[in-house]
Amino acid sequence: MNDIVNYVSRELGGASTGLTVAYLIVGVMILIMSVVCLVLEIRVWLCYRKANKRGISTHMTGIESARFVLDKSGLTQVKVRKAGFLREAIFGNYYNVATKTIYLRSWLGKIDDRMTVTSTALGVQKAAVARLCEEGDAEARTRGKLSLLGIFGPLLFIPVILIGMLIDMLVMKDITIISYVSMAVSGLLLVAGFIVTWLNIPVEKRANKLALKMMREYGLANEDELQMMAEVYDAYILSYIAQFILEVLRVVQWILEIIIKIQNNKSE
Repeated sequence: MNDIVNYVSRELGGASTGLTVAYLIVGVMILIMSVVCLVLEIRVWLCYRKANKRGISTHMTGIESARFVLDKSGLTQVKVRKAGFLREAIFGNYYNVATKTIYLRSWLGKIDDRMTVTSTALGVQKAAVARLCEEGDAEARTRGKLSLLGIFGPLLFIPVILIGMLIDMLVMKDITIISYVSMAVSGLLLVAGFIVTWLNIPVEKRANKLALKMMREYGLANEDELQMMAEVYDAYILSYIAQFILEVLRVVQWILEIIIKIQNNKSE
């Protein structure tokens, strides 16, 4: 164990033993949570697939179900469309706050024109998200506006840092302000992703509850179908919680890297 700590300490530029151990622990936890996130994503897919094979008793498509509850809620200005391939690959099923449009999958995990439990569940759930936004739910609107940063922020974290370091090594021949700026920018991207992931949990829980309530009130699903829908919703929530924990760990790792860099500069 000491050999591992000493090796990592050297790789980190001579970080203290305490910081090195902390960095190692966080790294291991990130690895574990990454696996947990993958397992929960598989669970989401299994629940999604199971319910997408079950026909819905109303014989309504995902788009029709979403349109129905929007009209019932007086949100006739909100549009419902099938997502294009690129939009679907990036966002999946989602509500665009800026254009007041719900986009439903039409390629991967197709639900836009399918008459299944999943298509109705997710169509109405996105209608519930739209209703929260249009009725002034601050968390839902903030989450919607930051959705792009929430997706790409965590993915760009390491590349942005590496770009800054490469510029310093290849052009400046030393660690300069460019590395620090790249670390700051990557940190902001990470924090943005963290905020979106943090908001996902309460926003999605409220939307799930509202969706089930509307489907029960408007007769869009029977109790057996509602139970299956609740399982799909719960699978998504567990996945969001795991992603949130992973984002927290990444933020902690980023902070440790800053502390280590400051400590190394002082030593020099």
